Amino acid sequence: MKNEVSKKSLSLIIPAHNAEHIIEKSIIEYNEIFSHFDNFEIIIVCNACSDDTLGVSKKLAEKYPIKIIYIPNRGKGNALISGFKLAQYDIMGFLDVDNPFGSDRILDMIDNIHNNKCDLAIATKYLKGSLKSKKGVQDSQLRRIIALGGQIFSRFIFNMKFRDTQAGAKFLRKSVWQSINKNLICVGFDFDIELLYKSKKRGFKIAEFYTPLEKYEAFSTVRTRYLAGMVYRLIKLRFFN
Repeated sequence: MKNEVSKKSLSLIIPAHNAEHIIEKSIIEYNEIFSHFDNFEIIIVCNACSDDTLGVSKKLAEKYPIKIIYIPNRGKGNALISGFKLAQYDIMGFLDVDNPFGSDRILDMIDNIHNNKCDLAIATKYLKGSLKSKKGVQDSQLRRIIALGGQIFSRFIFNMKFRDTQAGAKFLRKSVWQSINKNLICVGFDFDIELLYKSKKRGFKIAEFYTPLEKYEAFSTVRTRYLAGMVYRLIKLRFFN
């Protein structure tokens, strides 16, 4: 299930909810990281924004290889599904809008796909056996709780042993997405688990890379009120889908 990739290409999806204050800096940084690729595009998905994320994105599109989608429905999964549908290159992936990871680790993940070492590369912010990242740079308490929940569901419900299902840095072959993109039900932060679960079921090779946080922005769209819906959809995915 592997494709030969003759040129370095990447369709990078950025889900953005009310990110007008940070998106410009991150897009400039992402363009610097990936501008040496033969083919590169950024797809910004503005989902249910009530600020000027859309306006800032349109100005950035005048300078950088950017496509913009606006969707009224909130949810990380909704944003990524819309972005993946528009992606045109053989390697696709997504990164958080606040750009918390170091570029060397991200490039290593993509290189492993280009070099046919895996079909899907995912980041983990945490050391084995803990919820700690790089010393001095830590996630918020709520994000760590959700990460722990992802570990529990991943291991005991879906029989997957990933250390961090929720890190906002994942890359995959377009063929992986084409194989799994039917009847997706996880439209929030649970999307990552559905992506991994369906990819694993279809026999794609998944590699996990320790990718500690290099910086931390006090910015998050995670809310405790989303947890019940995530649990419901994940149980539905595992037992009734």
